[in-house]
Amino acid sequence: MSTQTLVRILVPLLAVFMLATVVIALLQDEFEWSWWFSVPIGGGFVMAIIGFRLLVQRAGEEAERLDRELDAQGK
Repeated sequence: MSTQTLVRILVPLLAVFMLATVVIALLQDEFEWSWWFSVPIGGGFVMAIIGFRLLVQRAGEEAERLDRELDAQGK
């Protein structure tokens, strides 16, 4: 999976996740939720960011490896 594909998938998912967090925060009284909803949502958000960072890092490492291989072949 290319970096561009990852970005096209993960950026909209992160945007929807952040928007949903704001909506829940604003409407928590109507849902009769208290502060506890923020713990799993915040944890999920942090995990999504870490996952995105790891995927981008791995894609960058793969691109560097491929570049070294092509340089070694003289292309």
